[in-house]
Amino acid sequence: MTVLEHFGARAARRRGHLFRAGTAVGLSAVLALTACGGSDASGTTEEGLQKVTFLTNVPTAGLTWAAELVAQTCGHFAKEGLDVEFQYINGAPAGVQAILAGTGLLVRPGDTDTMQSIETGAPIVNVGAVQKGGSTLRIVSHKDRPLDSAASLNGKTMGVGSTGGSTKVTLDLVLSSAGLKPEALKRQVVGLTPAVFNLVETKKLDGYVVSLDTAFTLQSQQPDAVVFDPSTVTSAGSNNYVTSTANVKDAAKADQIRRFLRGVAAAMKAIIADKANGYAETKKCITSGKYDIPSLKDQKVTQQAMDVYVDSWQAGGADKLVQTDPAAWQRTYDELVKAGLIAAGKDPATWFSNEFAPTGAS
Repeated sequence: MTVLEHFGARAARRRGHLFRAGTAVGLSAVLALTACGGSDASGTTEEGLQKVTFLTNVPTAGLTWAAELVAQTCGHFAKEGLDVEFQYINGAPAGVQAILAGTGLLVRPGDTDTMQSIETGAPIVNVGAVQKGGSTLRIVSHKDRPLDSAASLNGKTMGVGSTGGSTKVTLDLVLSSAGLKPEALKRQVVGLTPAVFNLVETKKLDGYVVSLDTAFTLQSQQPDAVVFDPSTVTSAGSNNYVTSTANVKDAAKADQIRRFLRGVAAAMKAIIADKANGYAETKKCITSGKYDIPSLKDQKVTQQAMDVYVDSWQAGGADKLVQTDPAAWQRTYDELVKAGLIAAGKDPATWFSNEFAPTGAS
């Protein structure tokens, strides 16, 4: 059975079955997007570009979206014949439901979110990987009370952007690496900005989970900040492009997916080449559009964050940009099973496809 035949069989068995987690909130978000006219099937522009919608499950105010932003603002998507609209939708569960409702072509959740969605019945598939080689989330704490190991999280109160999604699972896996259960720490929803460090300083929080940009900003601005990298104890953390199994069976949508991924890979290559220039062209591209990325205002933070992202894109080989690493994908599944977060005995190799990613990307 081919990959596409497998997807078709899964879709037929599970037709109409939506991802169960977060149904009430997620479905409301899907309906709101649909009401706003966010449909992916919106035709072509006057320039002859096909309109597609890319759902961003966290705001685009960070360098985690650098490749997509450059692909849009510096013409890599246009070269592929696409006019890509970015549409924010809050969280991976809502993003998955929006994809199933036909609101967008692709969304970019984490590997753990993707696997848990598929395992619970969502007819979706990972068609490409972005950041690979471990999580780009970071845990920030105070030097007087450092959270610098998995075991140090035991009994602590942690600030998180949401109680679900990649942040939750990342913490669960970090705890699992030390033999701890998810209940070993308390979680409190907070903002993810550098200013929240004040809650750590005043001992209202023991620490909080932030993006890579924010972590480097805090290290630059707060000498008392300690940053712990979850990827030192877990393999999970890649970001993946996810679409519906219906889309991969649709020839026109499948072609759009291939062109989208080629555009992203081209942007990645341009950014990688721009590393020697301190990412000057990358910054020029992004700031020429409508995007305000606070971390771009600090060159040291820009350099530090982009260096990590560039390395993560090339994990597994510079010739495999946007391709999922089968071995890393399997390791993530195994970690989820060990932590009791997903059922054992599944074949995660059937949950992704590299058929749509460009080859020989170096």
